[in-house]
Amino acid sequence: EGVALAQAEGAMALARAGARFATQPLRGPACAVALVGDVGSAADPSGEGGLSAVIARARAAAAGPRLAALGGAAFFDVDRDTTVLGAQIPKDRAHEAVSVLLDTVSKPLGDDMFERAKQQQLQQLTTMEHDVSELVYGCAYLDSPYGRPVLGTKEEVAALSGSTLSKESWAGAGIGCSDEVFGDLPAFEEKDVQEAIFTGSDVRIVDDSEPLARVCLAYAFPKIGETGEDAATLLPYILGTQTPTQSTRREPLNALGKLQRDLAEQGIATQCDAVYAPSTSHGLFRLSWACPDVRCEDAAYYVTANLVRLSHTVSDAEVEAARRARAAARA
Repeated sequence: EGVALAQAEGAMALARAGARFATQPLRGPACAVALVGDVGSAADPSGEGGLSAVIARARAAAAGPRLAALGGAAFFDVDRDTTVLGAQIPKDRAHEAVSVLLDTVSKPLGDDMFERAKQQQLQQLTTMEHDVSELVYGCAYLDSPYGRPVLGTKEEVAALSGSTLSKESWAGAGIGCSDEVFGDLPAFEEKDVQEAIFTGSDVRIVDDSEPLARVCLAYAFPKIGETGEDAATLLPYILGTQTPTQSTRREPLNALGKLQRDLAEQGIATQCDAVYAPSTSHGLFRLSWACPDVRCEDAAYYVTANLVRLSHTVSDAEVEAARRARAAARA
């Protein structure tokens, strides 16, 4: 599932360039196939936040029994620009799975299916941990569709009553399957890209009375296809895309992120992750870290004061290590 989701944005980029799908070989008896729609949460009508996510959840539930009969399982994902409906499936049933997915997205949802998905999403919103990155999107794209939470708010989701989205075009993404499985995919109708205007004009703080603080900082970065995209893609792997585990801490220092290492040596932060999330509409680079609430000012000062130094004084060995880490993450 994770590998197929990693292909989703690539499939959309190919579709906008005239191709309808992207596939990648993978050994083994199973594969992942997915339809990637060009409508995400940013297209949710005002006051109906979370609609795209509820519909994607309901579609996955609707396709689930038919995919299970083929020996597979459904999955879904939603971000601000795209909706993904996919299946993990034996390779010899991949074409049938794509047919099931296409049939599912072409039919309206029943009221019962929509209502069950809505209740599941409300349950998730009630029990999930507070996502600091959603606050950051709200600051980065203040008072715009891109600033709204992907899952919506509890109040918005509870009030949803319809299951109609803007007309979607679908591209295909496959891991471990051949191009032929997407032979029935209809033509992709390209839409004008809605550009997200970066504002960065707000700071949002939520007090949860916990001794560990979570902080996130965001910058406007190149969108897909813009100058600097390649360098920006490697930057998270240079700074540190994932907090080291006990096993990775035993690896050579250049296997860890520079910012992660520096923060750990200062005793400031227990966790530090860098993420670059580009699309054709926006490019957001964010750094998040966890630290004792009494060290927030120290950590914020250290990150902002040293980010440029750490980004520019990069050795060839560190660039090569970042390339290997990126390749491993995408494999």
